[in-house]
Amino acid sequence: MRYDDSTGATTGDAYPGGPDIPDEGAASVDHVIDIALAQFAEQGFQDTKLDHIARDSGMSKRMIHYHFGDKKGLYRRCLVEAFSLIHPSHEALTVDTGVPVEGVTQLVDAVYLKMVENPSAIRILALESLHDVLHVTELSTLANHSEVLLHLDKLLMIGQDAGAFRPGISAEDLFLMIWSLAFFRVSNRDIMVNLFDIDTTDEENTEGMRRMTVDAVLAFLTSNVAGSGRSSYLSGSRAFDETQSAADIYGAEDIGDGA
Repeated sequence: MRYDDSTGATTGDAYPGGPDIPDEGAASVDHVIDIALAQFAEQGFQDTKLDHIARDSGMSKRMIHYHFGDKKGLYRRCLVEAFSLIHPSHEALTVDTGVPVEGVTQLVDAVYLKMVENPSAIRILALESLHDVLHVTELSTLANHSEVLLHLDKLLMIGQDAGAFRPGISAEDLFLMIWSLAFFRVSNRDIMVNLFDIDTTDEENTEGMRRMTVDAVLAFLTSNVAGSGRSSYLSGSRAFDETQSAADIYGAEDIGDGA
């Protein structure tokens, strides 16, 4: 069986030289992924049993092995799905405004609210970060958030060109802030309840943390902090050279309509 690194999908015969096993259909496979993702997110990789996934999904262990190879193959496919679930749609990322502050607010909302809608995706990704079931080099092929970064880059450069945003901030810096708060809401919920009797996942606090995330990002962008001469707070950033303007990269016509 061969695995597609970008999707986690499998192709080819699971048993070379053996008979073909009929495909049970995409819906059945998707259902197994949904069940497995929920169980991996709740119990972690080690404590999740294929027997339980087979029982709850209605797909035999033999067919699970056929579609995913083994438990780690299924887990890897669940991570791919988790990244997909928290990635905003193209429509949500296409900001129709030429005002950088409004555009950043809309993008922060789009990323944060997508994470709010998919807490199991947050949990499985947080557990993977802690337990490192898969190697980092493998994980690098699982997700592609370049569209989010591209839109953030564009708004950053428009705002920096206009003097609305300070220099020295990259899209990755903003992404880190958004993810940190969104992940904390789910992964540290029990600790916050224990320490402060605050449920970060209830409706009121979910909205409060959304506003906190937007305000934190905007304050970070507009504060009067002396520039460091760097293009980002993070090393290894693929941020654009600060000497380039938004018009240089995207074209004046794109900047004008805010597309």
